[in-house]
Amino acid sequence: MVDDTTKSKKKMKGLNSFVVMFVVMVFITLLTWVIPGGEYQLDKAGNAIAGTYSALPSNKQGLWDIIVAPIIGMVGNSAVSGAVAISLYVMLFGSFLEMMDETGVIGLVLKSVSKRFEKHPYVLITVLTFIMAFLGTTQGSYEEGYVYVSLFLPIFLALGMDSITVLMITVFGTQIGCASSVINPFSTGIASDIAGISFGSGIMERLLIFFVLTAFVSFIICLYAKSVKAHPERSIQFFRRDDDLLEFGGGSENSDNDQSMSGKEKSLVAVFISTFVIMVLALFPWTSINENFTLFQDIAEWINTTPIINTIIGSDVVAFGDWYFVELCGLMLIMSIISGKVAGFSIDKIIKIIMKGAGALISTALMVPMARGIQVLMTQGNITATILNATEKSIGSLPLIIFVIFAFVIYLVFACFLPSSTGLAGATIAVMVPLGSFVGVEPFIMIIIYNFALGIAKMFTPTSIIVMTCTQYAKIDYLSWVRGVWKQLAMIFAVCLAIVLLLVIVT
Repeated sequence: MVDDTTKSKKKMKGLNSFVVMFVVMVFITLLTWVIPGGEYQLDKAGNAIAGTYSALPSNKQGLWDIIVAPIIGMVGNSAVSGAVAISLYVMLFGSFLEMMDETGVIGLVLKSVSKRFEKHPYVLITVLTFIMAFLGTTQGSYEEGYVYVSLFLPIFLALGMDSITVLMITVFGTQIGCASSVINPFSTGIASDIAGISFGSGIMERLLIFFVLTAFVSFIICLYAKSVKAHPERSIQFFRRDDDLLEFGGGSENSDNDQSMSGKEKSLVAVFISTFVIMVLALFPWTSINENFTLFQDIAEWINTTPIINTIIGSDVVAFGDWYFVELCGLMLIMSIISGKVAGFSIDKIIKIIMKGAGALISTALMVPMARGIQVLMTQGNITATILNATEKSIGSLPLIIFVIFAFVIYLVFACFLPSSTGLAGATIAVMVPLGSFVGVEPFIMIIIYNFALGIAKMFTPTSIIVMTCTQYAKIDYLSWVRGVWKQLAMIFAVCLAIVLLLVIVT
């Protein structure tokens, strides 16, 4: 069963992100031949000032420029910063995830939680939805969704619920986490880097959004599950009830086995959770929220200036609140090594796992300079300002609320055809964030819109890997999935749109 699903996952990848990015680069190059050059006056922060556009000579780009654009995007030049730090971070994040996968921590946690709350199904749904959302908001959980479905199906079928409930927990859970993407390096991290803002910008808002959206999604899943449990015939999969019970075990026979975690496993869970706690603390803009909260800066200053301490630890320690991708790379590497040692792995095995995990995400890491290559071509061709000027006079002239709704819908359409966080960010952020700034939408809010649209699209679009692999594993027809959850999807969209509008109004 898993083998077939894995094969399906490979078939369902849809448009290759590298092909899409290359086509976009060629298209941008052609635009430099027909669009006149231009520039905006910049404020002290380096942002374009609306209404200050002036013409510049065009600078046509060619084949050689297409070839070197991603390379410049990786190493940087005087006009565009390099993406090497974030690419390395993506790879080292992959190393950390591979280490967690090798130790089996996530599966142990899910089995332990399922056993503990098995007699309280709605509490179980809520807890599992929050765990799924946590995986989505921290690591962009996506392709491995069918693994979680395989763990949950026997439990919830035995509790009188249906396979749609299980897919809601997995697909809605992980993707609502991706929609908030508090510290997801593959969406918020890359988009923030392209937008030229701190990874921690808007983190407080994203954290609040995470709890609000996850609680809401848990609530609507519980309502659905309660309805199906009371009236099984209401399930769109009711015709398969007996077959599902037979094929997926129909009960949690394994739940009687001792699922308690050993001391070593508990330590690994602690390392896993503490890694993301440190990330939040390190990225949170403490002094910008309260200028008098200088605890972390004081600690860093003490380390950097205290004799012996600064010799042992170093004299360039960066305070929590000021971390960026260089510091995050160090965190991922250290935590991967610590996890391996806690698991009892030899140093050779730890290194092999780190290299394997980094290798698995090379394609994602290389998408970052590809996305930056688009910026390189637009910047060298002097057309960025001209495109922004055109959109400023058209879309940018819309009333603020209408603009936000329009941007949300446009992003949702784009995400349905390109459900790749790196690809979507690379193709759109460089234009949409400055455009939003013109009409009064903060850059971090535009990134939230991008995340919302991407998360919602991956809940239903047929180009979504998690949707297609999970539906196939659970024997649910794709159209049945859409018919079964369209009301919940509509509610999620409405709540996300309301949150964005509220953010725009209060900021």
